[in-house]
Amino acid sequence: MTTAPTGPTRASTTRRTLLRLLGALLGVTALVLAGSLAVVWGTHRTADTVRGRSLPSVMELSAVRTALVRADTAAITSFQTRQAGLVGPGEEYQNQIAAASQSLAQAAEDIGSGGAGSRQIQVVEGLLVTYVGLMGQADAHYRQSGPGGLATAYAWYASRLLHSDGGILALLDSLLAAESEALEARLSSGWLSPGATLLWLVPALLLLALLVGTQVFVRRRFRRAVNWGLAAATVLLVLLTAGTSFVLVSKGQLADAHGELAEVRRLSAEQSTGADREGVAALDELLADFCPPTDGCQVTSDVFRTGTAAGSPDAVSSPALPAADPDVLRRAEEVDDQAALATAATSGAFVVLLLTSPFPFLVWLGLRPRIEEYRYRSR
Repeated sequence: MTTAPTGPTRASTTRRTLLRLLGALLGVTALVLAGSLAVVWGTHRTADTVRGRSLPSVMELSAVRTALVRADTAAITSFQTRQAGLVGPGEEYQNQIAAASQSLAQAAEDIGSGGAGSRQIQVVEGLLVTYVGLMGQADAHYRQSGPGGLATAYAWYASRLLHSDGGILALLDSLLAAESEALEARLSSGWLSPGATLLWLVPALLLLALLVGTQVFVRRRFRRAVNWGLAAATVLLVLLTAGTSFVLVSKGQLADAHGELAEVRRLSAEQSTGADREGVAALDELLADFCPPTDGCQVTSDVFRTGTAAGSPDAVSSPALPAADPDVLRRAEEVDDQAALATAATSGAFVVLLLTSPFPFLVWLGLRPRIEEYRYRSR
């Protein structure tokens, strides 16, 4: 009696299931690691840009505006009080112009070259040179012929160049608005948008479900209480998710920095408004001394001063005592501290990603022995 030949041994369905689970786990693991790395790296770069460029540019432009208003007020007051004969526009004027020039140069570096902001800064720099030249002419004529005449005219034209529509302060306000909008866009879009969180959170939750399901399957099929490889992989997944969530901490720190920046701008506006109010009064008195007592020149600072000029709602409602410089500097330091914490949070996430890099190996290590058990089995 002959024995009928047997067909090829059918592969084990358990082994096929294990291989599919292994493939799914490794595939989703790749998505989790790639998504986490992309979000952490993108958030880190955005936080670094916000800290190194966006926040400083807004603060520097605010400082430029305040310094220029103070410089103009100091110069006009010097001419109005007749001190210009001894000290010219004054030491305060020189110091504030130097501070404004330095802050403007730093803002130009923060904003970068090639864009509309860079071109506007170049225009401001050119107008600032013209402004300083006009004040220099006022000083020269004052020393030659005393108060009134061309000295007052040049001082008035200089102040007009600073405050009028399309003048230096108007351009700075436009730049500030543009940089503030760009900052807000960076803080609410791209890697800092709510959608970016789903890029790493959804795959992580899917991977956790796969790990739990795989462990339940292995436990039922092989009567093993714990698969240590998969258990260790689950622990690493929790650590990986916690580490990637540092990007949420970074977002919170950047939001705090943005809030502190708003306070810096408010305090700087108080200083600018207070100095401008003094300048308005000094300029009007200077013009009153220069113009004929009967008909007058029919020209006052209201001709070109806008926004925080005398009589405007902002000027009336502004505080009598502007914020002190130490208060502004302290708030500015808070802005930088919060931004530094944001970049540090993403740096910590990189460390966690490095520590959890053995994750795929643990998944393979946990399933490989079970797969090998069914290499030659038919069930």
